[in-house]
Amino acid sequence: MTQNFTLSRSACGLLVIDVQEKLFPFVDRGCEVMQQMQILVKAFQKMGLPIYSTEQYPQGLGPTVAELKAYLGNSQQYLSKTTFSCLKDPQIKTMLLSEPISQWVLIGIEAHVCILQTARDLLAEGKQVAIVNNAITSRSIYDFSTAIAEMRDMGVRVTSTETVLFELLKDSQVAEFKQIIELIK
Repeated sequence: MTQNFTLSRSACGLLVIDVQEKLFPFVDRGCEVMQQMQILVKAFQKMGLPIYSTEQYPQGLGPTVAELKAYLGNSQQYLSKTTFSCLKDPQIKTMLLSEPISQWVLIGIEAHVCILQTARDLLAEGKQVAIVNNAITSRSIYDFSTAIAEMRDMGVRVTSTETVLFELLKDSQVAEFKQIIELIK
């Protein structure tokens, strides 16, 4: 099991999975999840950590929702895919695995499909994977809770937004501490 690891700024990247216009309005806890995703995106930006964002068949499910796009910024690249796992798309797999990132923090939708399958494939590639419990969701709370249990069983670390942020900061004396505290107040 790889659940017991500490996130490190030198090894960590954020993967925002499929938060799209035609699906997001139907997910459970959408408002809370959106707020947590926005906090994580801003915090990763402030710490200078890499952020990748995918879109599942955007021709059908639409682009990433505007509320999140505004946080990701104009320079964010959106990786289009039709596969459920990000790593089943050869271009995305090559891009993600070519980066010097050994720890992936996953947020987005849906927990029981694209997040679960991506987490499984990242683990198979020897990566450490953390899912942020309050920044992922599904349309059904039952699918969400089943996905959480299944991912934990396969070795994914289940954590929360604040746990991720304080673990990456490590010390209240680091330069970004005050900015990130403002995000979570």
